[in-house]
Amino acid sequence: MSFHGLWCLLPVRADTVERYAPELLPAIEAEAASAESAALLRRWRAAGSTEEIRDDLVGSAAPAALDTLIHRVYEAWEHGRVDALPRLVVSARKGYPAAALAYALGPERFAALPGWFGDLVLSPEEVRRTLPAVGCAFTWTARERHEAALRLAAALRDESDPADIDALLDGVPPVWRAAADAGLGLLGAHFLP
Repeated sequence: MSFHGLWCLLPVRADTVERYAPELLPAIEAEAASAESAALLRRWRAAGSTEEIRDDLVGSAAPAALDTLIHRVYEAWEHGRVDALPRLVVSARKGYPAAALAYALGPERFAALPGWFGDLVLSPEEVRRTLPAVGCAFTWTARERHEAALRLAAALRDESDPADIDALLDGVPPVWRAAADAGLGLLGAHFLP
């Protein structure tokens, strides 16, 4: 059976974060705090982003937290979006873009990112505060970038477009920076449309 996983990261106005965070954040926090999530992180940290853990990690980090609240996420995006700013929208056939990106980053770089496998709701202050760590997580040498691209393609089962690989590996910091510069929050969701 075929499906498409989708990850979207959009700058949103501060009033949108204030309005929707009380509903969306508890779902993200509950997912991240679950016993299953803690066990997943322990396995991943112990193994690293190896082939042996790839399917377990990507499958276990499949969309969950905001998938059931996606109608509220769509509403928040519609309410708070700023069309003039960059956004990240990546779709993957038979794959989960945010989980695959986490695998490509590895557990150490991933630990610098807020939220849970692409699901996040950040105030403008949180966007500004986390920008340096996010920038570091996506700073690559040529070799690191090449290896991350190979891991990402493997995690997406080689079903991805090269442009999506580039968007995932290079597109997060510009969206984050644009939101920080504009004094906006961020809303990211990993889901099955």
